[in-house]
Amino acid sequence: MKCTTPEISWHNRDPVLSIDIQNKSCETSVGEDFWRLATGGADSHVLIWHLLTCENSATTIKCVADLERHQKAVNVVRFSPSKEILASADDESVIILWKQKEECDFFISSDDNENKEQWCSWKVLKGHLEDVYDICWSPDSTSIISGSVDNTAILWDIHKGRSNGILSDSKGFVQGVSWDPCNQYICTISSDRQCRLVDISTKKTVQRVHKSNIPTPLDYPLRGKTVRLFYDDTFKSFFRRLTFSIDGTLIIVPSGIIEPQDTIEKTSNATIVFSRHNLKELFIYNITAVIFAFIFRPIMILPSLDECTIAIRCCPVYFELRKNGPVPTIALPYRIIFAVATQHSILIYDTQQISPIAVISNIHYTRLTDIASSNGHILVVSSTDGYCSIIHFSENELGHVYNGKGATITSTSFPNSNNNERITPNTSSAIETKDNTLLLDIDTNAMDVDVRKNRKITMQDDQCEKTYHENNDIIKQNNYNLSEGNLAKVQYGNKSDETIEETEDIKLIYNEESNNDAKSVKKNTSPKMTASSIIYKKTPRRVKLITLSSSKRKK
Repeated sequence: MKCTTPEISWHNRDPVLSIDIQNKSCETSVGEDFWRLATGGADSHVLIWHLLTCENSATTIKCVADLERHQKAVNVVRFSPSKEILASADDESVIILWKQKEECDFFISSDDNENKEQWCSWKVLKGHLEDVYDICWSPDSTSIISGSVDNTAILWDIHKGRSNGILSDSKGFVQGVSWDPCNQYICTISSDRQCRLVDISTKKTVQRVHKSNIPTPLDYPLRGKTVRLFYDDTFKSFFRRLTFSIDGTLIIVPSGIIEPQDTIEKTSNATIVFSRHNLKELFIYNITAVIFAFIFRPIMILPSLDECTIAIRCCPVYFELRKNGPVPTIALPYRIIFAVATQHSILIYDTQQISPIAVISNIHYTRLTDIASSNGHILVVSSTDGYCSIIHFSENELGHVYNGKGATITSTSFPNSNNNERITPNTSSAIETKDNTLLLDIDTNAMDVDVRKNRKITMQDDQCEKTYHENNDIIKQNNYNLSEGNLAKVQYGNKSDETIEETEDIKLIYNEESNNDAKSVKKNTSPKMTASSIIYKKTPRRVKLITLSSSKRKK
């Protein structure tokens, strides 16, 4: 591993706020491979660079285009997965989509300062009211999610040039957004200390988390206690650049915090790791009144001690498991490597162990702002001191590239919030105790319907089910007494059809042995409600009363 900081004026020595690498290397006219970089700075410019690497880890970098349409500081730049479009966002709430013209010269000359590549503004997206802090592309390069200081995140259709939806449930600045590689979720993190998971199809918040109990050793003072997971608006950075892992199994969120119960102890900073397979866990809080809840808890806490975490990027390459390494913390058939940027350091992790495999520190005078990775050989870092660093990894230094086919990952592969527990597919028997209270605010506006069978039924469940049917009969009888005219509309023969709710995620558990009891209850209640003779008797009387009252009103 070799780290170099080219002594060039990236943005006239103004802070470099964002950096990104195109996902595939290109080739010059003379046959040399290079990587295309994009940087955004406080000088309101977007710069395109060519980065060439040599066998001895030496790097050569050259500016090939200067994009000058922004009027204020550029906070984020991101290449599309298709390599065709570059998106940039600034402090003026504007997002510009750039496209490269086909006629360009890839030859790099050291004497000519003119633009070697021609990029033009393709579309301008306007919808935010304040600064745009972060953007992320969809896997198919057709949409963008953007987060802003106006407390909203907007989904954009880039071909239509307009928004598909506005996520406005945040109570603070949206400082980080990420798009699921599986194209199912969007994740946001904001200054109101909440991380939200949004379903793309419904535009509804599936889960939100800001409090939880965290994985701790047995003798740790915070074990079993509920703590806040993220910084508030006192966070020492404009950005909280979270990310999904490249396979979509993990959500890695910066700006984590561990607040001790004792005020004497120091607050620890951390990176919070969630699993998409740990999104839905069923707990029963009270036997007499069955309550189902779905919670979202971290599976790992990666401490960074005194430095808060700002940005996270995953290497776009899978690596083989180390044969002499520890037992994988997360049971994946491959290793995923990701880099975490703190204020002054870079921590490199993989999914086989919880401690970092590499640490790069003290490479800049001021805080870091963004990181980007290529193919496992290059990692670039931007800083507010006006410089960028290039970290070069030699061949197989991070490991051998994984060439096997991806295995189907089940929920049993991911650890639970307790260190010695794992999530099992059958969660119908899980019971929440007093030690594990509700960990976070639950949003039940959208959930999956999951019907399970439980053949073993207890006497308490029988009593609970009977009480449920009796209460329903009382409520329905009261409704019948209040509105006799609507009696024909009530259908008591199909009680199961009346349990349809607007929520999309409900986990249902039914017992086959109790089906006969439910049928007998239906048989006993249905004759009481079929009173068609009463309707025919009262109908003539009502007609006469209406006629008499109408004649009196005319007089």
